[in-house]
Amino acid sequence: MLYLILFFLELILLYFLSKRLTNKIFQFLYRVIKNRKFAFYVYSVLFLPGTFVHEISHFLAAILLLVPVGKLELLPEIYENEDGAALGSVEIAKTDPLRRFLIGIAPFVLGTTIIIGIIYFFTSNGLLTNYYYLLLIAYICFQIGNSMFASRKDLEGALELFVFFIFLYIVIFALGISFPAFKINLNISGEFLYLFKIADFYLLVPVAIDSLILFLLGVI
Repeated sequence: MLYLILFFLELILLYFLSKRLTNKIFQFLYRVIKNRKFAFYVYSVLFLPGTFVHEISHFLAAILLLVPVGKLELLPEIYENEDGAALGSVEIAKTDPLRRFLIGIAPFVLGTTIIIGIIYFFTSNGLLTNYYYLLLIAYICFQIGNSMFASRKDLEGALELFVFFIFLYIVIFALGISFPAFKINLNISGEFLYLFKIADFYLLVPVAIDSLILFLLGVI
């Protein structure tokens, strides 16, 4: 259970580091370029691979869940009032809250899987002695780790889904309904614990990369 708790704590830490880092990088570019629009275009190019993975995750999740999709946009868009911008987008048809939520968190699920999978592959094959591979791992972790978290728009279906499950729980509790055949088994297998132990170790890589870049930018 400790490894599971640590896994989610690392994800929370990575989320806040990511938000801070991306904000500081844009501020740095803006100070250097002194043009908000052009600075955002440079920023979008810097994070283009991560944006691609993010939007493709939405796109593929929608297809798998049989939700119609439209235009996939990977180029940056700055709104007319310049108060907001988007690195990319994908048009998704209106659907039920559950599928909307699953589509929204798809970049997070795929991104976490890619980070852990990439590091595991290079580690298990003894490739970490090659500096080029180390740089490649660092770049992938930087790109995906700072692009995989859901935006406010991605979580549009989360509130309705949360309210529904809370309401359902209250109804079940009030009626005294029990499901003995579906009792949760808290005996976590050794393989399951080992998986999270490995994930905890590998997630330290993007956390360390973000922390190092923030330190170099002089914001820590």
